[in-house]
Amino acid sequence: MSETVGPTAMSPLPLTEVLVPSELAPGTYLHHFRVDRHIAAGGMGAVYLGFDTSLNRPVALKTLRPELARDPSFLARFQREAQSQANLVHPHVVQVYFVGEERGVWFMAMQLVDGGSLQEAVDRGGPLPWTQVATHFVGLAEALVEAARMGIIHRDLKPANVLLDRYGIAHVADFGLVTGTHAPSDHDTLVKSPLASVAGLSIAGSVMGTLPYMPPEQLRGQRLDQRADVYGLGATVYHLLVGAPPVKARTAEEALQQIQAGIVPVRRACADVPRALAAIVDRCLQPDPAARFQSHQELAWAVRRAAPQPQITPAPVVRALAGMLDVLPALAVLRFCFEKMPWAAPLWFAVWLALGIGFLHASPGQWLMRLRLRTEADGDVPPVRAAIRALLQWGWFAPLSFALSLLYASAGALASAIGFGGLAWAAVVLLGALPAALRRPTLVDRLTRTRVLVDVR
Repeated sequence: MSETVGPTAMSPLPLTEVLVPSELAPGTYLHHFRVDRHIAAGGMGAVYLGFDTSLNRPVALKTLRPELARDPSFLARFQREAQSQANLVHPHVVQVYFVGEERGVWFMAMQLVDGGSLQEAVDRGGPLPWTQVATHFVGLAEALVEAARMGIIHRDLKPANVLLDRYGIAHVADFGLVTGTHAPSDHDTLVKSPLASVAGLSIAGSVMGTLPYMPPEQLRGQRLDQRADVYGLGATVYHLLVGAPPVKARTAEEALQQIQAGIVPVRRACADVPRALAAIVDRCLQPDPAARFQSHQELAWAVRRAAPQPQITPAPVVRALAGMLDVLPALAVLRFCFEKMPWAAPLWFAVWLALGIGFLHASPGQWLMRLRLRTEADGDVPPVRAAIRALLQWGWFAPLSFALSLLYASAGALASAIGFGGLAWAAVVLLGALPAALRRPTLVDRLTRTRVLVDVR
């Protein structure tokens, strides 16, 4: 039997008539691969721990059930899965080394990724830490960038199809439903859509996949592009963050209804997820493909920005310049209105900081110096905590402004009391900032459980 020419749905290669049992015994050889033990089983076949005797390395052996191997469409699908994965060489994709047939058993030898699946990780411990999920998100998005470059659409992204190696690195697996962005062929539709009898739906492709992770256009059987995998990856990450898939349905009709009714936003389901990461996942799950990220490259860029960054403490001069940029506009206002409107400068300063915190998630000075506020756990700093931080760091400006105004109004005693209070406040803040010279948290950092990092994105 030729192993260089893959079977197709139109012209399947003949199978041998001798079939080995559905579960292979340890010690069985498939070509030069030895079967060591059974790992898992599914609807398509089984997976075994194997050993490549030619290269002396462990492998995973995925077999196709004999009764399915006699079906030309399933055999073609099995071959296509192997060819797609073999050509998609990426650190976050399970690699395929060989595909062939031995004594009636079709099998593929793959990279051994033995850390379990993300589905198993969630089943064991519930939602994963957002920092861990974001790291997986980056790797998987980059893997799909390479898939898109080769015109490959996975169509069945879900936690069970993402495997972890012994180092905890995620790898996309199971390309059994893969399609391409090429012209339509006899492989584009493998089964009739279950929505074919539903009025008003245009069926233009195959409906195969896993309901909780399928985008609306896939549920309707429409032709897919990489935005379908953007949705599938978003649904996968949603499950990892929340502990449950975004949709719980038994039929395609139920899934469509839930999607149209609106998927619960990530932060409503899990408030601990940072706003930036949650916004990315919510955008991936938009029903309208035009509202999602339009490419995996665009998605990967966004995820990298939201993922945990290296903890680089800024130089003291950088923090000092950020502080000067924050206070200079208020000093300018104070210069012209401290006599008649002593409240104008502190008010403007409060508005200046509030606008920065509200829109930039940092003070304007920090934003201009490419600094960013993060919590101790590397999450977004909530606006309330950021406001408290700003008050502790800059609140002394208000009493000093009023003290200056009172001095010009000849209210010396009151001005001295308020002024000395403001000076004492400023001295505490200044002395508390001295650890920054040693790249350590300042007093304000410790009190608010925040830290300032250089933005390296």
